[in-house]
Amino acid sequence: MAVLRKVTELAADIYEDRQLLKDLSMKDVKRRFSGTYFGMVWGVLQPLLTIIVYWAVFQFGFRSGDVEEAPFVLWFITGMISWLFISEAFSTASNSFVEYNYLIQKVKFNINILPLMKILSSFYIHLFFLLIALVICALFGFYPQLMLLQIIYYMFAEIMFLFAFSLITSSVLVFFRDLNQIISIFLLMGMWGTPIAWNITNFPEEAQRILMVNPFYYLVEGYRDAILGRQWFWEKTVLGIRFWAITLVLLVVGTSVYTRLKPYFADTV
Repeated sequence: MAVLRKVTELAADIYEDRQLLKDLSMKDVKRRFSGTYFGMVWGVLQPLLTIIVYWAVFQFGFRSGDVEEAPFVLWFITGMISWLFISEAFSTASNSFVEYNYLIQKVKFNINILPLMKILSSFYIHLFFLLIALVICALFGFYPQLMLLQIIYYMFAEIMFLFAFSLITSSVLVFFRDLNQIISIFLLMGMWGTPIAWNITNFPEEAQRILMVNPFYYLVEGYRDAILGRQWFWEKTVLGIRFWAITLVLLVVGTSVYTRLKPYFADTV
């Protein structure tokens, strides 16, 4: 009960500073690309080139065919935009307390919002990529359907999972800077361990059940369901319950780790 109370208090604390959270996340986007000639164009160009390279390799190098009646390029892009947001947001959120150490040391500031602020900063760029994906899908004849509305649910699920997970990593990283390298390896493994560029149905059923435990699978496939109009999220009851159970556990653990380590942040960063 004590831990759940801490989770509630943390949520209330963040909600109280919601306007500051919004303002700082917008400023963080501008700050990330300040001093460059092309500014936010780099925030779009780099991930876009990543998508094009991966797509070209798998489409033409490995000769990947259509997946569930959808052209491979659409199947790949709809999954990749979800992963790019996860990867970018998790990396920056995990480093939030170290990056904004001056706020911890010198100013009376509500640092509770920092991980979520970095996630929202990445989310704004993600929305632009989502628009690009919808345009590309329309060019191939896959127009937005009613199922697209559930993309809001999957965005919320992504943000909640990333916030819960980054509470742990951002708190520990203050004291263990090598965690940055571990996170890079983890994301690399997550990229190839999630069916983004390969089709899970190519594996035996037993292997599929194991791979589906990966919470990233739920999010990536959810984006495909929403954009390509495949099925509603409530049709994946077991996967949904499993995902939210993992997220809740991470949130409880993350809140506990954060509240215990927070008093020592100022002496370490």
